[in-house]
Amino acid sequence: MIIDVIGYAREFEKIRENWNRVYLSDPESHPLLSWNRLNEYLSCRERWFILALRQEQTDHRYDAFLPLEVTTLRDDETGLFSDQLLMIGNRAGGESGFLCMPGLENEAADAFAGFLMSESWTSMRFELCEPSSARLEHLLQAFPGGPLARSSEDRARGEMDKGPVHSVLIRTRTGRNLHDRLNRRSVGFVFERARALHVEGDLDAAEAGYRQVIRTIPGHVQARYALAQLCSDRGDHAEAEYLYRGLLSALPDADEILHRLGDTQMEQGSFGEASKTFEKLVRRNPHRGILRYKLAVTLLAAGRRDAAIGAFLSFDEVASDDSDHIRCKLKAREVLRRLEPLCGVARQPEVQQQPIFFESTGPLFGYSDPVPVPSARFQTLAPWLLEPSLPSGAWAHLHARSCEHDCKGSRLKH
Repeated sequence: MIIDVIGYAREFEKIRENWNRVYLSDPESHPLLSWNRLNEYLSCRERWFILALRQEQTDHRYDAFLPLEVTTLRDDETGLFSDQLLMIGNRAGGESGFLCMPGLENEAADAFAGFLMSESWTSMRFELCEPSSARLEHLLQAFPGGPLARSSEDRARGEMDKGPVHSVLIRTRTGRNLHDRLNRRSVGFVFERARALHVEGDLDAAEAGYRQVIRTIPGHVQARYALAQLCSDRGDHAEAEYLYRGLLSALPDADEILHRLGDTQMEQGSFGEASKTFEKLVRRNPHRGILRYKLAVTLLAAGRRDAAIGAFLSFDEVASDDSDHIRCKLKAREVLRRLEPLCGVARQPEVQQQPIFFESTGPLFGYSDPVPVPSARFQTLAPWLLEPSLPSGAWAHLHARSCEHDCKGSRLKH
């Protein structure tokens, strides 16, 4: 027996004739499983799939179908997302949830159960009426009892002439998805939900969602990038730097990721490393004033005064009418005005401090010699530089923009 997975409307359209053949042959078929009714239902759903069973010698002629829908919930206690499988056509009515050619019901049930154990889900619900469908009973019993537990309840069907429905829930004993990962059809849903939680400020819940996505699809770049941003929001800049470096190993030309890396280095006080990062960015983007300004600030913070002054002065060499560039250019001039008297005071004989020497890291602005900078003088200037008073609203633009790139490589905590 071979099981194929049908997950797109165009694929469902292709098997219409085959579906109708099985439907007309199955004594337990019912209107909810007709091709027309199901096609109408699936057109309004995003996360569904159909298991189609065929025998090897039949050349893609299917003998049984099991249509399923995926729903996803978040556990309030653990903060983790879990998936539930629902049999389309079985809900509420207690009727058969899959179609099958006569005589193959038990084989189909065993094959479907075996395949579903390879999927990721926390629970699956069965609706059984009296007398119950033998194929549903067989499918229910085909699931192994070790990793799964069963619970049941009776409820009214809502119809006066029919008995109650016996609802059976198969659930993992851990309360988490099989294989400890999301159903692959839920990855997009969970990622978007995690982003919404991030925006709402629920960082713990958002982080759990991002990490579940990454565990399911290790190469999910957007989730890794979003997790890095979340770490920065939380103040865990070392973890954010680790994640950004992992992203850059896969996407070395992603400038916005490199920009974020530079920001995290600044936050950690690694100004020498940050200056190298922004120097690389300025080479690639000479007209982006934000990057040039950050380069100048990190050079000054790293003790390389002359190189920093050269970077601030370099704004006059770039012709641009970009509003951010103009703001940063004006701020650079303001910095230079403040630096002039401070540097002059620093050179007076009465300042008894040992200078700190820093090696230059590159020829971008023509500097090469180490420059002595009294540390106390820079400490009085640093807060103002690192939180500059640009024209109204401009400081927000000094932070890296959002990025749609993804990457590989992260230390998973959950």
